[in-house]
Amino acid sequence: MFQCPQCEKSYSRKAHLLRHQQTHAPQHASSCPFCNKSFLKPEVTRRHSKLCAKKHNQPSPVAGKPGRKRQSCDPCFSAKVACDKNSPCMRCISIGQDCIFTTQDILPTSTSTSLSPASASASPTSSLNSSSGQSENSPFSFLRHFANPSIQKDRLAIGETAKFSLRRNLETLYSRLEDALMPTNPALNPLGDFQISDLPFQISSGTDDSTLAQYPSELFFPSKLSNQLTEIMADLVETSKSMSPSNPDRPETLDIMELTSLLGVSNISAFISAFFHSLHWHLPIVHFPTFDPGNVSNSLLLAIFMAGAAYTAPLERASMSPWLLDVAEEYIFRKVSNLPATPPPKDPATLLPTVQLIQSALIIEMLQFGRDDMQTRRRIRIVRNPCLVSTIRSLGMLQFKRQARPRTCDEPTWRIMVAEEMCIRIACWVFLADGFLTVCFKNHPSLSIFEMNCDLPWSAELWEAENASVFSRMATAHPVQTPLPPLKEVVTQLLDTPTDEDSISWSLSLSSEHLLILIYAINSLAFQARVGLLQYLPFDAIGRAAGNWKKIWDHVIGSVEQEQILHLGYPKHAEELWWLLKATLEVSDKPGTDFAYLENNATDELGTLNDFIQSCFRNQS
Repeated sequence: MFQCPQCEKSYSRKAHLLRHQQTHAPQHASSCPFCNKSFLKPEVTRRHSKLCAKKHNQPSPVAGKPGRKRQSCDPCFSAKVACDKNSPCMRCISIGQDCIFTTQDILPTSTSTSLSPASASASPTSSLNSSSGQSENSPFSFLRHFANPSIQKDRLAIGETAKFSLRRNLETLYSRLEDALMPTNPALNPLGDFQISDLPFQISSGTDDSTLAQYPSELFFPSKLSNQLTEIMADLVETSKSMSPSNPDRPETLDIMELTSLLGVSNISAFISAFFHSLHWHLPIVHFPTFDPGNVSNSLLLAIFMAGAAYTAPLERASMSPWLLDVAEEYIFRKVSNLPATPPPKDPATLLPTVQLIQSALIIEMLQFGRDDMQTRRRIRIVRNPCLVSTIRSLGMLQFKRQARPRTCDEPTWRIMVAEEMCIRIACWVFLADGFLTVCFKNHPSLSIFEMNCDLPWSAELWEAENASVFSRMATAHPVQTPLPPLKEVVTQLLDTPTDEDSISWSLSLSSEHLLILIYAINSLAFQARVGLLQYLPFDAIGRAAGNWKKIWDHVIGSVEQEQILHLGYPKHAEELWWLLKATLEVSDKPGTDFAYLENNATDELGTLNDFIQSCFRNQS
């Protein structure tokens, strides 16, 4: 036995004694920012601070990034050559290229840069342009990045949005997280006594406080949220077991201990914040102001965890393998396929569990597309997307109408309106996902625009309103000019209205998100007409719709009062889809043109789209 010379404690191993002796040292490595209690290791400090009694509603400390900080400039780092670390460095000077030093962190988890609409729109696009070596005035800045075969990471450029995201008020989110992390057994708390026999693992009776502090706090004080994450991990392990025997090339079943490093409560604050600062702007189907981590389905919690992990700088011991994403996808879509065939009542509260399940399916779909794996992409195109379309069709979401227009309202009424809006956004973004597959991979649409008899969604400004009071103020200050008809009627009017007529009565009520949905719809119609699926629809009608769309787009973009978050997601790229549509219509009228992209066979690679866009770009230059 090894006994401490300064106290009566003894240990069976010398290494344990040496670790204990450090507790007698006058200086400790770090201390809790709330109660100033000191610990030897920063990770122990972080674990303590998450459940510190003096923490209240304050955000937890941000975890430090492991490993050495990269000091080389971006070009030298990419080329894997030595950098003298000067700004600019000698290598960049010698070859005449810009010497750029960017931060290693993809996303600030608790704060972000607040931008004006102009800077929010310019900066991400400029970053894409500089990375691909193209002009900032190119009409295909995003599509050239997306279709570029050399792009290996973040093909959808979601990480760019996180760098320029708007500042959010996270106080409510942190407060809800704190409630969800409260111990389920009030008798067990950090200030009270507990018995070693009550713990879910065995610890020797001689274990001291410093050793106990190194274990995750959720093992000592399980909460509703930690129990839910444990259940999710167990379900993922069982799902992986059922998937592995069917394919001998599959990896081994997931290990629950390895999952703990990623799906533990220590990461939840960072990952949820990362999701709402990045992917949310491209897929705004989850309502951030009312999102409560302690009252969310397992499927949606898992999907948000996966998305947050994908767009957060790697945390200590945390990793997310492609196999884990495949298992999460299978876990979620098994639940989707098991939904009842008969539609439930259209009461939004009754629909909420189903809505959360479909939200999780859409999120995992986008994450899987970001992997740039052809087999995964094919599975999404052939199996998963038709499953989602069939599900929302059977649920009646394609005909969902809200009970009232946005107006001054109290908190309960606002929450009912938000629940209705979620159902409408589910239908619209499933339609967008279907249109994305058609435009990029020539997939025959699973969903017709003429089925879309639901209302159009709110503008992003109303959707992001923090509470009923802010919502009412916005609805009063910016009333809708004219009620918008359902999507299919909007498209029909765009097809039938001559482009030289005055603006359509409801055109002033459209937002950038509406225009993104509409340009996907017109592109989908153009594809179906080109391959002979809509022989009754002439190309000149599609040209009229495109011309009317462009007139409305120019007006919306030129409006100074357009919502401040106009350019934070895919709506800022909507005009590129108009340019792509214009090019396909022009080429279709020319005899003898031979582009694989204009053929009607579906594909799972981006080569044909890339070739066509490169040709269009050269013609525009």
